[in-house]
Amino acid sequence: MPRGLPANYIKKAKRELGKGASWHDVFKRAWELYKGSKVYKAVSGNPGKKKGSRKKSSKRSVFSLARRKKRTYNRKFTIPVAPLVGLATGFATPPRGYPKSAIQYAMDGDINNFINALSNVYLGYNPPDGTFDIKRASRGLLPLVLGLLVHKFVGGSPLNLNRTLARMKIPLIRI
Repeated sequence: MPRGLPANYIKKAKRELGKGASWHDVFKRAWELYKGSKVYKAVSGNPGKKKGSRKKSSKRSVFSLARRKKRTYNRKFTIPVAPLVGLATGFATPPRGYPKSAIQYAMDGDINNFINALSNVYLGYNPPDGTFDIKRASRGLLPLVLGLLVHKFVGGSPLNLNRTLARMKIPLIRI
């Protein structure tokens, strides 16, 4: 069957709109008439079926198209190793002017010195003095930022090491 708009619908649209109508309006109205007709519905409703090609049976047959299988993704708990190593470095490094690290203060139960050591290592701020020094922050903040960058670029798009670890079914650990 030829595709396109049948000529009789164009003639019908011209008759309805009159002489002064533009071609755009005529074709628009002709398509509206054609799409509302039984001919269009019969042709568009079953495009793959040809007349007389199959015998009619009493049972109604139902065809289904093959579809792609959807991927299922189970999100599992993973631990990003690189940022945790950077974080642990800041906890284990004793700040300048303090004899112990933040972890040692936490184990001793000295909360004030624990908070002072953490703020000294990660923020560069020493609460007892009220002074700020960026060199203090480099002991904890720099390893943390480096761990995050390694996690982003080695585990992420350029090298995709995390995807490789997941394919090898290594549990719990991601870079």
